[in-house]
Amino acid sequence: MRILIFSLCIAFVFSLVGCGKAHIPSPQKFSTRSKSKTAGSYTVWGKRYKKLASSAGFVQHGKASWYGKKFHGKKTANGERYNMYAMTAAHKNLPFGTLVRVTNKTNRRSVVVRVNDRGPFVKGRVIDLTYTAAKKLGMLGPGTAPVKVEAIGGPNHHAVASGKKNRNGTFYVQVGSFDDKFNAQTLRKRLIRQGRSCRLRRDPSSSIWRVHVGPYFTYTAAERARDVLDNKFSGAFIYAGK
Repeated sequence: MRILIFSLCIAFVFSLVGCGKAHIPSPQKFSTRSKSKTAGSYTVWGKRYKKLASSAGFVQHGKASWYGKKFHGKKTANGERYNMYAMTAAHKNLPFGTLVRVTNKTNRRSVVVRVNDRGPFVKGRVIDLTYTAAKKLGMLGPGTAPVKVEAIGGPNHHAVASGKKNRNGTFYVQVGSFDDKFNAQTLRKRLIRQGRSCRLRRDPSSSIWRVHVGPYFTYTAAERARDVLDNKFSGAFIYAGK
């Protein structure tokens, strides 16, 4: 893993990110609502970065940037091929597979992306987004934007591992999360008019309203619904629980 990350960072030096600046390592501060446990670390250019063991309670404020064409098709830190048109992101600390809601503080637009890479190693930046995610946030031109990063699913945070496809239980597909209850209710009503069973759930730790489609009683059924819903709601993911 260290060799892969080091190689990626060397490539960053000779390439440009969306805002036209090279990646360089620098310390970043983050906050969580509970004490963070670490799951090892990695080193980039002599600086050690801690990897969090869980995404639960993670909230961070800082600058987002994006990376695109020069990295399209190259391997990310978790071994996947980078797809500039997908909804993924690079983060220095969060576990791979974490789903984060990124909100542009300038225009209040939000996207949900999945962490599959490490970075950005540039002072003041907390997350690197794909071209598509950056476009949806309205930050392609400026190259960077002040954002709020909030973990909403993923490792040890309500998401279901892909290896549990035959598991029975109660599952939902989360298709949206909102600060404003009215917006969540509007989406719920629209889904109900389309013939889908839908509910609202308020996250007591963050006061975020989440829109869940379901329930489904096998992971396979939830996965099929997720695949359909993801075409309309980018970043839709499976939520396990009543």
